[in-house]
Amino acid sequence: MPATESSRQLQGAIALLKTGIDAGSRRVEDMHLAIADKPFRILARVPVVAEVSGVVRQFHDGITRGVHQAVRGLSAVGCDAAVRVIDIQNQPR
Repeated sequence: MPATESSRQLQGAIALLKTGIDAGSRRVEDMHLAIADKPFRILARVPVVAEVSGVVRQFHDGITRGVHQAVRGLSAVGCDAAVRVIDIQNQPR
């Protein structure tokens, strides 16, 4: 059976969702890192804690980036899978 208009609309909505999650996650990641930059820059100037805060910042920034990459990756996989399921349902039987 050929793809119906509602199937195409659903696939379009899923594509929009995927793009929105990707863009939103990138924006939140950038904001998170920018906000965290302020105290980390201050701590980097305090000799007693500068070295340790630098290590903590590396972990913080790495975890933040990793979490957002995971969100974007899982979203892409889920959305792509949903579109594929719709494709399969629309194939002739």
